[in-house]
Amino acid sequence: MITASRFSTLFGALLCALASTARAQSPSALAQPGSALPSLAVPVSGLEAPSDIEITTRSVTVSGAPRSYQVVSVPVPDALAKSSDVSVEIMPHGDFTILGPRTRSFDTRKGQARLGVTIGIPANAIAARLIAADVRFSAPGSPVLIVTITIDVTLVRNIVLRPGAGALNAQAGNDVIIPFEIANSGNGVETVSADLALPTGWSSREIHQSRLIVQPGETVKRRVRLKVPALSATGSSFIQVTLRSGPDTLASRTVTVEVFNSSSIGREAGPLITSSISHANDENGRANSLLTLSANGALYDSVRIDARMSQGSALGGAASTAFAHLGAYQSSASVMLSSPSGQLSLGNTGTSFSDLTGLYPYGQGALLHLQHPGWSFLTLGALSMAQGASTQRKPMAGLRAERSFGDALLSTSVSHLADAGPSPRRLDALGVGAAVPAIFGSTFKAEIAERRFQDGSGLGWSSELVRMTGESNEQLRVTHAPGGSDAFARATNELLANVSERVSSRASVSASAWRTTDATSVFSGLKSNGFSLRPQYAIFGATTLAVEGRTYFFDAASRQATPGSGGGFGTREQQLGLSLSTYLRQYYLNSSAYLGNLTRTVSPLGQSTVTDRTPRNYWSTNAGWSGVGGVLELQMRMEQTRDRGGFVNQQSMFGIRGEQVVLPWLGGVRGEGDLQRINGFGGENSANMRAGLAIPLMNGFALRLDAERNSIFHSVSGRVPWIVGVRFEHTLTVPMLRTPGTSGYVYEDLNGNQRRDAGEPGVPGAIVRRGAETSVADGNGKYRVAGDTRQAVAIDEASLPDGWSASGAGRGDLSVALSTSAEVELLVAPRSGISAVQVDLSKAHVIARDSAGREWAALMTGPSTATFQSLPVGTYTLEFDLSELSEPLVPRAPIPLLMVSGKDSKSITITLDPRPIRMWTPPKKDTNGVRP
Repeated sequence: MITASRFSTLFGALLCALASTARAQSPSALAQPGSALPSLAVPVSGLEAPSDIEITTRSVTVSGAPRSYQVVSVPVPDALAKSSDVSVEIMPHGDFTILGPRTRSFDTRKGQARLGVTIGIPANAIAARLIAADVRFSAPGSPVLIVTITIDVTLVRNIVLRPGAGALNAQAGNDVIIPFEIANSGNGVETVSADLALPTGWSSREIHQSRLIVQPGETVKRRVRLKVPALSATGSSFIQVTLRSGPDTLASRTVTVEVFNSSSIGREAGPLITSSISHANDENGRANSLLTLSANGALYDSVRIDARMSQGSALGGAASTAFAHLGAYQSSASVMLSSPSGQLSLGNTGTSFSDLTGLYPYGQGALLHLQHPGWSFLTLGALSMAQGASTQRKPMAGLRAERSFGDALLSTSVSHLADAGPSPRRLDALGVGAAVPAIFGSTFKAEIAERRFQDGSGLGWSSELVRMTGESNEQLRVTHAPGGSDAFARATNELLANVSERVSSRASVSASAWRTTDATSVFSGLKSNGFSLRPQYAIFGATTLAVEGRTYFFDAASRQATPGSGGGFGTREQQLGLSLSTYLRQYYLNSSAYLGNLTRTVSPLGQSTVTDRTPRNYWSTNAGWSGVGGVLELQMRMEQTRDRGGFVNQQSMFGIRGEQVVLPWLGGVRGEGDLQRINGFGGENSANMRAGLAIPLMNGFALRLDAERNSIFHSVSGRVPWIVGVRFEHTLTVPMLRTPGTSGYVYEDLNGNQRRDAGEPGVPGAIVRRGAETSVADGNGKYRVAGDTRQAVAIDEASLPDGWSASGAGRGDLSVALSTSAEVELLVAPRSGISAVQVDLSKAHVIARDSAGREWAALMTGPSTATFQSLPVGTYTLEFDLSELSEPLVPRAPIPLLMVSGKDSKSITITLDPRPIRMWTPPKKDTNGVRP
């Protein structure tokens, strides 16, 4: 029985616990999803002490990420607020860990009302609300009060997209299977869909693609079957695989498919020759003609050509614009040959040697650039371009050499550069430089050079610290180049800093600052400086918001050409803007708005400075659709300024633009055009219109038409005329020139004799490789591949039909054979006069050897069956290794040959004889016990 005193003690403890529970279950506490209802564990026997009773009072919920520690503040139950000896025991759940002691004791009468607990969240914790630990409070004469700690584990999204291993090859007109794996390395369940961006003409065999549910830690394999167009040319095609979950892009990879089309080999691999004649009238009605000829493409193995020339000229600005719309441009004769190891340019050419020995010299001559993994060499010899009506031209020459020594790169350059004209430039320079690795993965570059220019000479120096990675880029450059821009440099003194950092998966920031000083033959002083700052945040996967602030300052002081002339002028502009860009499939939207002001200063010689400061604000937006069928875009721009009298001037432009738009009702005709309405300053309004057609004819002939009415072109009489242009062109693809290399045939070795016999056909579309060089066999199986002739040529077996395999690497003709399976039945013969021999043949080894000495091993697929999974067509000798058998066996001679014909190979039987047993009777002993 329970005495009255013991009952009163127990009843008082229960009332205190229930009062504490009622206070814990306030409306805010009950609203928590992780809150726990109080539970009361009543002892079965009425004789247990109060410490045997457990009461769950409340739960404390905090948030945290996997692989992190959270400090949780746990309140002491009110029922124990006046206890002098409170004991605490912390019991973790699952993989959660507790830092510090798990048992503690304290006196709550000293004012301690909360308990700090540090909990480690495991790395494999899934995104959910999980019970991490129980905090058990106890005191003498009181039940155990339990406070549950709940962790709301935050979601970590990490989807990894892995394309299948190995190269993907496809034949034009057939299907190709794209395998890839989707791995969920995050801690939440992801529902993803795979979107494919396919090349033009490609299509997916799956009309409706189902969404995939990927559990945390799970890897899902998927295969997509695609149709390759029959007219696809030989070469690399790229497929963009993007994994999305709703509007968010989780992962994206580009898959390369090597397409081969035997009908295009040799015919479409050479340069594209384009010849055209164009006619256009200018703003005054004068006729203009331009004849152009160009060649672009692969000249022969690994060498490309880019050549162009033109004859004719444009008499007015309108005619030049019309020729540009038609794709015809004036250019001097030039030829450029390029390959992975170098470049040769003839005609109009230009380059840069270094910041100190010459930037951007351009003229007519020759340029040679040789590249090697350990060194490079660049040289230029040319005549400067004639300026205006002058025919004067000056020689230019220079060279630059670089050589690697371990991680360091040393360089030297020498140049003699000059040009003619109203403001001629000249430079003779000799410089040396080096680039070495520096801290934090950066590279330090330095150069010094002796510079001699028009009015003097000096020692120039340049230093640069640069770090380029995928997520962050930094650059700091300081340059001093005596002579400045009049001596083929950017400026006399230059300080430049660029920073681009990705702060998080969605946020990035970029900034730049610069300062330059210079002097030329026209200006005694040129100064400019400025900076820009652009933080950017990806709101969604395809929507980006950016804020940009920038300022620019320019000041110039001109030299006195005549007494009383000269002076200075300057410009300062400051802007603060906001830009938004987004896209959805093939639709896009870009919008930006800037607020700023523009300050102009003019300082005539001997007079006071005149300053004009006006606001300059503008807003521009373009939205449209872009795809294989062309581009359609809506345009809008508004600009606002205010003159010195305070009058607000506003200019606006609204338009629509189309480019290479397919006109389905006209077959393969494409159209383009512009329509703009411009409301100019001072109430001047105008409309610009342009329309054009590109009409394919036959056999490579095409016709292009263009008509434009633009208010910037006026005739002598002041009217705005229509400018009409027409271009007639012809394109022709010529075969590549052939150079010394390895050629031969890829053929089907039907009889397996390793040589091509009559009637053995070639294998069109087979890909052969030698080092980094690749070639594709034509319709007859013939190939030609460049590269180091000391290396053998190998067939890429992924390009062969199913069941065929290469016979090995070599030179000249390469054979492929149809592989098939073959079986060898092993029969154990019985001993004479004795029952059959029982032997386990699972450890028998059967080897097939061809005439070239190559070996194939069989697998024991049955108790007495050895199977060769894939043997090329041919004749094989069989060898046996029976040393691991429990009973010594010997193949019965003669061992037959294994004949593999390709499609129907019959099994052969080999008899294995056991070792014979000799039976003999020993002679009898004589009477003395001795054998004779």
